[in-house]
Amino acid sequence: MPHRPLSILITVLLAPAALAVSEGAATLPLPVGTYGQPVHVPYDQGDGLPVEGVARVAVDKAGAVYATTASKASYRLGENGWTPAEGSKGLFPTRPGYDSLDAVGVRPDSVRDVALHDGEVAIAAESGLYLGDGEDWQLGLPVAGTVRWAPVDVRAVAYDRQGRLWFAAPQGVGYRESAEAWKLFTGKEGLPFNDFTCMAAGPESVWFGTTNGAIQYRDGQWHFRQGRRWLLDNHVLDIAVGEDGTAWLATSGGVSAIGNMPMTLAEKADFFESEVEKYHRRTAFGYVNPATLAVPGDKSTAKTRFSDNDGFNTGLYLGAMSFAWATTGEERYRGYAHDAFRALAFLSEVTQGGPYGGPEGLIARNVVPTTEPDPGAVYDKDYDVRRNERDSLWKIMERRVPVDKTGDWYWKTDASSDELDGHFFGAAIYYDRVCSTEEERDRVRVVVRRIMDHLITHNYNLVDYDGKPTRWGRFSPDDLNRDPAWHAERGLNCYSILTYLSIAHHVLGDEKYREEYLKLAYEEGYGMNGMSQPKDVSGPHDPGHQPDDNMAFMNYYHLIRYETDPKLLSMYQFAIREHWEYERLDRNSFSNFVYGACARGKSRTDQWRTTDLSPPASCYEDAVDTLKRYPLDLVEWSMSNAHRIDMTPMAHHGDGPTTMGGDAHGYAYPIDERMESYWDWNYWKLSYKGEGTTLRPPHHYLLAYYMGRYHGFIAD
Repeated sequence: MPHRPLSILITVLLAPAALAVSEGAATLPLPVGTYGQPVHVPYDQGDGLPVEGVARVAVDKAGAVYATTASKASYRLGENGWTPAEGSKGLFPTRPGYDSLDAVGVRPDSVRDVALHDGEVAIAAESGLYLGDGEDWQLGLPVAGTVRWAPVDVRAVAYDRQGRLWFAAPQGVGYRESAEAWKLFTGKEGLPFNDFTCMAAGPESVWFGTTNGAIQYRDGQWHFRQGRRWLLDNHVLDIAVGEDGTAWLATSGGVSAIGNMPMTLAEKADFFESEVEKYHRRTAFGYVNPATLAVPGDKSTAKTRFSDNDGFNTGLYLGAMSFAWATTGEERYRGYAHDAFRALAFLSEVTQGGPYGGPEGLIARNVVPTTEPDPGAVYDKDYDVRRNERDSLWKIMERRVPVDKTGDWYWKTDASSDELDGHFFGAAIYYDRVCSTEEERDRVRVVVRRIMDHLITHNYNLVDYDGKPTRWGRFSPDDLNRDPAWHAERGLNCYSILTYLSIAHHVLGDEKYREEYLKLAYEEGYGMNGMSQPKDVSGPHDPGHQPDDNMAFMNYYHLIRYETDPKLLSMYQFAIREHWEYERLDRNSFSNFVYGACARGKSRTDQWRTTDLSPPASCYEDAVDTLKRYPLDLVEWSMSNAHRIDMTPMAHHGDGPTTMGGDAHGYAYPIDERMESYWDWNYWKLSYKGEGTTLRPPHHYLLAYYMGRYHGFIAD
């Protein structure tokens, strides 16, 4: 791995404490300013360290970093990487022994750690925590209120910069507040894990190494670092913290440096925009998609790949760039938005004509130039048959990726509702925020009309070139109201088609779309369907289907803001309020900002009461905190929270261990402590298997950030 200069780890700018949860009204916009963005810089044999890894690490008074191996070889970090070092022996002293410990039954070989401060000596030993002056000892018995601990198997001790004594043991972690009072932590207080290996105190925080991750305690909060995003190996052998606050962690894979880089949310957006341009554009149309890395973690080997979600991803990106233009007025965003809309429009053009031409308005899932390998060259009919046996709506299609009439493009069939949600969501924001001439608006009108007319013509279904509805593009009353198989999707799909019709009426001004809209909303009960079932959940600890949640909030954004009918608006307001009560536990920036945009300053009156719909301050604060925590490293590395002791497991269905859970307070783990960085993936999944060969696009951050700025929720 190539050497990364020390300049990457900019001197720590102390991050402010996470925004406090408040249930009062929010004062907007929320000031953010410069904060400390956590970054990980890994150093391994490619940087000069030995293959055997590192056993200990130290930082001298001048800030130089040293490492030693199990075989006692020493290395020093310089501008050109790690080189063998001389004169570092004093940085790794042998722990002092105390013969007087025999008097209290402590064998020298049972001492794990020693710390000294103002004449006091603290000993971490197998049999407990011992305090003394080097001659006389007493067993430390931490007391917090009515709780008294007698910790055994104490793994580490340290004094922080305030002179507070800390200890770490399987029972938990504690620090001494005064001569008689201690602060004690277990999983209930947010301690993530308890199989400790080491500890080190820095200027503003205390770090703990464990056998499965690293932990930082700062400003009253616990931060868990696990997986290759943060560590070269999860078993941390030693920690040293420099005066700039950077934590240096020794592992068998090398040294991981975790520090805070001064950054603003706008600077993060700039970084992610450059990432999109470098790694995530696909085809001449610039579809935004994930990239495959030929070498794990090495972005220089990235190659953008096609997926099933050209329309969905690019629709979100179109929304992000449209908000960016409306917020900043920078011409580049206007250009990005124009290009993104053109890419979306092509997906409903490429399906027309040729031997596989579909009905006008049919959209493709994705497109691939015919200069590339044929994605449908190998057809596995047995797979289609087996899947059709399990799901009768799954179609057996020998040519699922046909060639267009020009012979220049492969296009994928069987588009779904999420593709349509992406098209309409992005197009409506683009129309409202970017289009400034009738020519630009007419281009949107053409695309919206042909897709909407296709759906109306085919009884509110998306019909493929074979003349049959696609698997998931079904919105007809016959399916949603009269087929029990569509019970779970009914609420979402009802609101999706109502959103499309609402956008069509808004963009085209044609009353036929309003008439169709009202017919579905009232006569077919679609307004009530979505009101009664915006989310198919079995309880407060079931996340439901996260992509459906995301699509629902995409639809709420236009459905509620465009509606003028008081009855329907009341239904939609009820739906989003009930839905957000579940979603608030995700601390999802996008859904929180959508709720703010739709509900701030609003109230809803029914026969029982008038309800203030305005979001609490925590709605905006959680959203901003998630944007700040959003990781810069979007490589799909393996990561797990399954072993955490602060976990609240979710209701489990079936045999086997729990696979989903959240923190001690019932919220999803923070976005920098889990793998799921998309707004539509499962935040509650405890483990993720990744090989480091996929780089995710950052358009989810860009959409939420620029939406928050546009609506005045963020001052940045």
